[in-house]
Amino acid sequence: MIDAYLDESGIHDGAAICVIAGYFGGKGQMRKLERAWKTVLADFDFPMEEFHAKDLIKSHMHQPMLRGLARAIAGQEKVCPVSYGIVVEDFYSFSLEQRRFMTGATIDPKTIKLITSGCPTKPYFVPFQNVVRLVTDYAPVGGKAHLNFGVDRSFAEYALAMFKQIQEQAKVGPRPWSTWKSVDRLGAALFPKASETAPLQAADLLVHLTYRHMCEWHEKEKVAQPSGLLMECLANMRSRDDHKYQDRECLDQILRQSRGFLGDWDAAYMASSSPEVL
Repeated sequence: MIDAYLDESGIHDGAAICVIAGYFGGKGQMRKLERAWKTVLADFDFPMEEFHAKDLIKSHMHQPMLRGLARAIAGQEKVCPVSYGIVVEDFYSFSLEQRRFMTGATIDPKTIKLITSGCPTKPYFVPFQNVVRLVTDYAPVGGKAHLNFGVDRSFAEYALAMFKQIQEQAKVGPRPWSTWKSVDRLGAALFPKASETAPLQAADLLVHLTYRHMCEWHEKEKVAQPSGLLMECLANMRSRDDHKYQDRECLDQILRQSRGFLGDWDAAYMASSSPEVL
């Protein structure tokens, strides 16, 4: 069994970038992170319930504490980061049917038609699915990956709805055009208090650092590389594929990879559909 603790940044209306990120590892490893995290907060006499990365990252006064917390994360070699971001504008450049497919719409294998809606107006569902898939890939065969979201965060409601949709898809097993072969390892969705849960606070720090970096990456035409606190927080990344940003080119690749499996649906929707203006 492994546990993942996930958070978001950029799901609000008008956001140019959306990111889902967090950490995963065994229960014992997460307890080690909890102790290390609390030790750093105690050293700086900082109340755990007041930790909000979005505000602290902007504060020069709190940089030494954030560096200490980043080192505490990096010190847990078996607690690994995962993050996915998406350029919102690029997502909406695709047609409605293409967005339905990318956000999990189910296809009838007999008629090759979409029979569920997907989430075509919710770009954050794309990185959410990617992060969940990556975490389950790391769960051992026969094991489960349980996902934790802060119950005291606005993201909890969205996460539960998305998780239920993924569970419904998991009941029928991997789709033939999907690379997600570990879907049967998907465990439960849990909702602890972020104000009391160190791994969720670590996820909060990672997701906001990633969000800031992705905004810079997008604005500077993809020249920026992770550095500083973000690089420290990514120290135990298992693969380069565990920290990705998706623009139009990456999203188009999702559609290209499905070709050959979708037949008539591919021809009808992917090749000929024009982007919808919202």
